[in-house]
Amino acid sequence: MFVITARHQHRENGQIATWIVPATLVPDSPRVVTVLSPRNFTHSLIENSGRFVINMLADEQADLVPLFGLVSGNEIDKFDGLEIGRTATGLPVLPGTCGWAECAIIAMIDSGDRRIYLADVVEQRVNPGKVPLRKADAFSRQPADILRLLQEKHRLDGIKDALLQKKFGHP
Repeated sequence: MFVITARHQHRENGQIATWIVPATLVPDSPRVVTVLSPRNFTHSLIENSGRFVINMLADEQADLVPLFGLVSGNEIDKFDGLEIGRTATGLPVLPGTCGWAECAIIAMIDSGDRRIYLADVVEQRVNPGKVPLRKADAFSRQPADILRLLQEKHRLDGIKDALLQKKFGHP
């Protein structure tokens, strides 16, 4: 599982990312594609700054999923109490992850319900010895009430996304 973090001016936030895909075979010029909802606060920071960080959660970080997946950064400071690191350009990096990559956007496609970003990886770090957190494991470790909230949020997001697709001109 991944958490995307971003910063613009004095505001910063993070969110669970549903899709992160390598976008090149060129090892000296890594690129990724990420797909994000335009309804999220983190998205507005990315749109304004043109940059974001992909944080690959480690197996022991399942407790971060509700924080970055259920609560809006408009309501709380998600980094409160976390000893976050920084990239060379000042973007927030989560502690204890498998690693992270700072990305600079080079292209965007608007599909109505999602923004699809192609980005160059401009800086990255790998933390050896960490095991990546898998979605199934992250969800299986959540208390029943949190799991229900995550499932309900997913269902409601699907309904909202369908409305955005219709507004954008998709059937």
